[in-house]
Amino acid sequence: MASSFLKIRSLLGLLTIRLADDNFLKWSYHIESVLQGYELFGHFDDSSIPCCPVYRIQSVLSELTTAYKEWIRTDKALLSLLIASLFDEALEYVIGCKTARDAWINLSDRYASVSRGRINHLKTELQIAQKGGDSIERFLLHLKHLRDQLNAAGIKISDDDFIINALNGLPPEYDIIKTVLIARDTPLSL
Repeated sequence: MASSFLKIRSLLGLLTIRLADDNFLKWSYHIESVLQGYELFGHFDDSSIPCCPVYRIQSVLSELTTAYKEWIRTDKALLSLLIASLFDEALEYVIGCKTARDAWINLSDRYASVSRGRINHLKTELQIAQKGGDSIERFLLHLKHLRDQLNAAGIKISDDDFIINALNGLPPEYDIIKTVLIARDTPLSL
């Protein structure tokens, strides 16, 4: 576990996204990816269970107690790392949390839960999105962001529906391409 501290220290520079009210999906993906890459996400998803703090056999007592202390120290370091990745408004939701998992659950409960109104807003935004003056790449990234938020809320948007929404958001100069793509017999894929 001593190497865990070296890992955790080096992670601070990798965590470049701080949690705000509007970027939970991006932030949580970033945190989870980095921590899984360093085999530390177990403290957040409860797959890293602390060992027993006390064991009855005296000869093993100090070793198990040391392992438990190391687990606690690693967890506190990860909690500190998580806190360092938060803006002030998000910090309010982890004050009082004793473990990295508690903080992760509090943040997930606060930011991942999406109201019915928000889901309807995202669906509507996906349906009425227009390319406007944006590049095709920026327009499609905006649509992908909306789709990702809906997916995170448990609403799956099929590839066909996504493509139709994207085509409908294109200006008239794309009408020929839109007509050809919509009239195809074979389904489009992303």
